[in-house]
Amino acid sequence: MTDATQLRYTPLVADTEIIFERLRKEGFRLTSTRKAVLRLFLSGESPMTVPELLLRLSTEGISVNKTTVYRELDFLITRKLIREVQLGDGLRRYEYLKGGHHHHLVCVKCKNIECFEMKACLKEFEEQITAEKNFTFIKHSLEFFGICALCNGVTESAR
Repeated sequence: MTDATQLRYTPLVADTEIIFERLRKEGFRLTSTRKAVLRLFLSGESPMTVPELLLRLSTEGISVNKTTVYRELDFLITRKLIREVQLGDGLRRYEYLKGGHHHHLVCVKCKNIECFEMKACLKEFEEQITAEKNFTFIKHSLEFFGICALCNGVTESAR
């Protein structure tokens, strides 16, 4: 549904030194590859597939194999620094967890992806499902597909 090469995404950028220090205090090594991968996610340009991540690392002069990248992704997911995102096209993308759980608004025209934090609580809905279906939640994913304001011709002043 979406073209991974055109995805654009603007998360809040975290202080890399705080994250690096946290990992050091937890006893983890900060290899050059780990630092480079973290910096790419913290730059917040887009949720990335593994091939995109490898390409970005390569353009920065960092030669790393796919297995190492998958290990780093597993490490960062386990530390709750990044998460896997699937946006309806069968591709696995990874993004920095910018301060908590959020959802995505995906424009089907320009492929823009915008983070969206639900103001309404989904907790009541999850509790209803648990009660009615005896279903235990582990996590959920909620993405919205449509046409963004820019593609709709709506300017900031018109809102």
